[in-house]
Amino acid sequence: MEEISLRELIEILLRQKKLIIGITLIALVTAYIVSFFVLDPVYESKAILMASGINRNTPQVTGQNEGIQALLDTMSQYPEMTIETYKEQLSNPQILQQTIDELKLGEINITRRSLKNMISLSTIKDTNLITITVQYHDKKVATNIANTLAKKFTNFVSDMAKEQATKSSNFIMQQMEVEKDNLEAALLEYKNYLSQPRGKGELESELQSKLALVTQYKTDIINTELEIQKNNSALKAAEQALKNTSDKITLNKSLSDEPYLSQIAGENTGKTTKELYTVKVQSEEINDAYIELKKQADLLKIELATNTALKSNLEKQILNTQKELEVLQVELAEKQYEDRIISQKVEFAQNTYDSFQEKYEETRIAKSSAIGDATIIIVSPAVEPMQPVGPRKALNMAIAGVLGIMLAVFIAFFKDYWKSSAPVKAEN
Repeated sequence: MEEISLRELIEILLRQKKLIIGITLIALVTAYIVSFFVLDPVYESKAILMASGINRNTPQVTGQNEGIQALLDTMSQYPEMTIETYKEQLSNPQILQQTIDELKLGEINITRRSLKNMISLSTIKDTNLITITVQYHDKKVATNIANTLAKKFTNFVSDMAKEQATKSSNFIMQQMEVEKDNLEAALLEYKNYLSQPRGKGELESELQSKLALVTQYKTDIINTELEIQKNNSALKAAEQALKNTSDKITLNKSLSDEPYLSQIAGENTGKTTKELYTVKVQSEEINDAYIELKKQADLLKIELATNTALKSNLEKQILNTQKELEVLQVELAEKQYEDRIISQKVEFAQNTYDSFQEKYEETRIAKSSAIGDATIIIVSPAVEPMQPVGPRKALNMAIAGVLGIMLAVFIAFFKDYWKSSAPVKAEN
């Protein structure tokens, strides 16, 4: 390969300088004529909107089940738009066609496609402001288009939110009737449950009564045991007293103290009563103290036997009542479980119905409100621009100059190469 030095390249450019200058001047003149005399001036009009609740990120669906309330919130919430959604909706064919029809843009040959190309949407960093920019060679038309687009877009968002609210309201109303039937069925089931014999309340009262009865039995046993202890102590004392007391007593009396014996003795002996007075007799009689102690001991034995039998009976009563309590507690536990299940069913049905009813009222109000006016606010309507933004004449000429020089240099090198590579003709 042949090496080409920088000097040779510069020499080529110097030899072709007239060609390079000429082509460059032609490009500059052409750009000047086109920019100043051919291209129409382009005006840029801007309308600024403020969007509330704008979401710059793509919504993510959570995998957690948050219950009926979360489902209702999802169904009844207004459409949440990202910035990309706003961009797409601003170029919605419906909005574009409404703008064309209202401004009669068809008369100046503006179609939906050309109108879409005239519109650009941007956001101001770290704000919720949206800028609608329209470029057109007629500044008044550009301004009208920007303001009409902003208004139509606001109406579109409002209509979309109302449509969503209407759909949600209709669905919630239908489901609310279903939940109402479920609630009535649950209430009827609970009513039938309460009308059953031996319900939870009755069993609880009976259980408390049985527990109180067992407590009373145990108290009576304690009192009976105290009585038995007293009986045993008293009986031991009585028996000890009986051992120390004779059942009979010997009495020394005068014969005159016994009228019957005195009469018989007088008849048999012929002695007078006075004479018999000095006669002494000895007799045995039953000891009244012994008899009294015997009676007391017998009564104590009877009372001890009665208290012992009472204690045994109380123990049997406690045992029987405790068995009844065990059966009653099992029955009560079953009733409590059944009551809890039915109560939870009624509570769930009531809460579900209340949630649907509350959301229905919210969606009903939402249908009659201008959601779009609250979501999208036109903070700065478009005004007619003072100066055109295009064509950028200086920039066009600079670009033309650079392109002209590049083309001229290429042609210069190609021309020099063509000459140098041509075959040399042989001399005759």
